[in-house]
Amino acid sequence: MTRMVATGVMIVALAAGAQARELTSAYAVTAAANTPGRLGTDWHTDLTLYNPQQHAVPVIVHFLPSGQNNSGQVPTVTFEVRPWETLNLWDVLGPKGFNARGKTGALLIYADDQRINCSGTSCHFAVFSRTYTLDPKGGRGEFGQAFPGVPAHLGLDRSVIAYLPQLTNNADFRTNLGVASWTPAWVKVRVELQNPAGSVIQSKDHLVPPFGHIQWSLDRSVVGGTAAVFIVDGPADAMVYPYASVVNNVYGDAVTVEAHYTSVGLSAQSATTARAARARARPLAAFVAGFEVDEFRHATDRE
Repeated sequence: MTRMVATGVMIVALAAGAQARELTSAYAVTAAANTPGRLGTDWHTDLTLYNPQQHAVPVIVHFLPSGQNNSGQVPTVTFEVRPWETLNLWDVLGPKGFNARGKTGALLIYADDQRINCSGTSCHFAVFSRTYTLDPKGGRGEFGQAFPGVPAHLGLDRSVIAYLPQLTNNADFRTNLGVASWTPAWVKVRVELQNPAGSVIQSKDHLVPPFGHIQWSLDRSVVGGTAAVFIVDGPADAMVYPYASVVNNVYGDAVTVEAHYTSVGLSAQSATTARAARARARPLAAFVAGFEVDEFRHATDRE
């Protein structure tokens, strides 16, 4: 079944000075996977939603496959999160979810304001995810990394620069960089890799497709460096979400590096453009056949 969802979703800004982890009604999960990786890893993603409200919150989840223009229809599921429910979508890209074996990408998650009045905080909920690999050495354990939902209005726009610190890329660790986009147009970002002394040792531009997700392996050696990411081309209201992942090459143990945002280093004109609430375009929905949220509710464990 396919249909077009409403053309815009209001991303509700938090009060000035509020912290990024306060609840809101729209989120981006910057990376999700159900795919084999390098050096024997096999990556999966668990998605968790929590509803603190006394009423159910209808939610839409879009999967944005990596490396492609997603201005057409994207895989989509919709369901209600019950009052005070913690809803765990184990292996959300697996057979019970998006059924996307071999895929990576990002998730856009928001309250469906066509089914509920989202005034004030009435549609606020929480989003968390964990991406993990099965033990590449064949054991029963896992090695995982957190990818908390990023409040959708607190990404990278033209008013800020994103910094990704503590990056290491050598024989012991590898670093992946990525960007997800909540923008219906192409966006060009520049990534400047700095060594610990602050010298830029590499500068590269990357094109992010409409409603897209890209991820790439760092190809320059560095120990404890920082990447600065900023928008160099795209629409005036472009919003993207950069991140990094540093992975141990022996065990596949990984850590997520979340972006730190600041206007320091921008021109005065750019820096005064505040990140405000605005209606953002939504992807077109291709609803996933056979998805039943109750299958996750009835699961007795993560298998």
